[in-house]
Amino acid sequence: MHELRFATPIACLLAAGCQTYAPAPVDLAAHAQAFADRIPDPTALRASALDDGLDLNEARHVALVFNAELRVARLRAGVVQASVDTAGRWDDPEFRGDFARILEGVPHPWLAGGAIGLTLPITGRPSLEKELAASRHGEALLQARQAEAAVLNALDEAWVTWSTARLSLQLLEDLVARLDGLEAMATRLSAAHEISQIEARTFTLAKVARQAELLDVRSKLRDAELEIRRLLGLAPDRDLALVPSVRIDVRVAAGERRRALLDESPRVALARRRHEVAERNLALAVRKQWPELTLFPGFQEEDAQPRAALGFALPIPLWNRNAREIADARADREQAAEALRASLEGATQDLARAELRSDAARERRALVDAQLVPLAEQQLLDAQRLVELGRLDTLLILDALTRSHEAKVLALRAALAEAEAAVAINSLFWPASIAGEGAEAR
Repeated sequence: MHELRFATPIACLLAAGCQTYAPAPVDLAAHAQAFADRIPDPTALRASALDDGLDLNEARHVALVFNAELRVARLRAGVVQASVDTAGRWDDPEFRGDFARILEGVPHPWLAGGAIGLTLPITGRPSLEKELAASRHGEALLQARQAEAAVLNALDEAWVTWSTARLSLQLLEDLVARLDGLEAMATRLSAAHEISQIEARTFTLAKVARQAELLDVRSKLRDAELEIRRLLGLAPDRDLALVPSVRIDVRVAAGERRRALLDESPRVALARRRHEVAERNLALAVRKQWPELTLFPGFQEEDAQPRAALGFALPIPLWNRNAREIADARADREQAAEALRASLEGATQDLARAELRSDAARERRALVDAQLVPLAEQQLLDAQRLVELGRLDTLLILDALTRSHEAKVLALRAALAEAEAAVAINSLFWPASIAGEGAEAR
């Protein structure tokens, strides 16, 4: 039978065109060592981080390179890229063969036939598949970009939280040192019967209470530092100095421009891209209701006489017509459209709340810095002068010392609240380092 002549070449051709599988196990032990040895690069950044400490601006670049979540997000976009590269291809040809044997006694009892099925994309479906794949890839890239923005925002917030904890620790250590000195003085005065033991013990009680507070602040400081290292993608025990900073500049100046740029904010941009994907998906689903033509050129053999043949197949869109997929895609587009409108509304509401918090924090910090801190410092200076004159008023000096410390802590908290409000505003806009625009100060 003539068709068997072609079987071996066709099988070899198919085998040569197929891909092969090779396992790729992950060596976690080697990666754990590489993670432990990881240090910021390039060389200039590395030298700066080791000599002067890593500041927030340098840390942002380190996070973009080493953060584990961002590496996964970028590779996820690469997975979608693979779909783009393979989208819109024609269906593989289909080989059909049939054999029959005439049971009556005839000279040539075998009947044989074969055909190659070729589906012709007459509806233009491959181009729509390419457009849909390209839109999904754009969505994946935007998700990776949004993940970068989220990490940078989280890093800013973690940095100011750590900086505040570190400065608070310094204030507490200074307060404990002062209380320790006053305790020693009070002990001497008590021994000389110039003050009572109850008055002398006041400083001891205050010092022990602040020492307990020191332990809590040190724990919070370490926790905040570990969060920064996680965001940077560096090992928890890596020796790396950090430069504290409690100031975060907003990316977009206040005013109408902020509201205008909300149309391109990360949340709205991603919702717009998802709506575009839904549009492409619906267009493809509608196109799929129209049938594709499949041709079957081949041969037949009867009575030892080969002959050429041509068959075709054309589905008739009578009952199904891809109705379910179209209905799902249409509903998905409606949901994506509403999500797009809701994203703009949510961004507008969040911006108003963040601006309110920013204004309130700025006013509070100005009041604390301009009035509360100077008044508390003056109260402490006056109390210290009395001590220098040998008049140790226990309650007065302790109250002045405590108020001075609390005023400085309030100033730090006000600065932290202002920085957190700036981060909340910034989260609604693209970071300059990945958006290609310069940051704008207020």
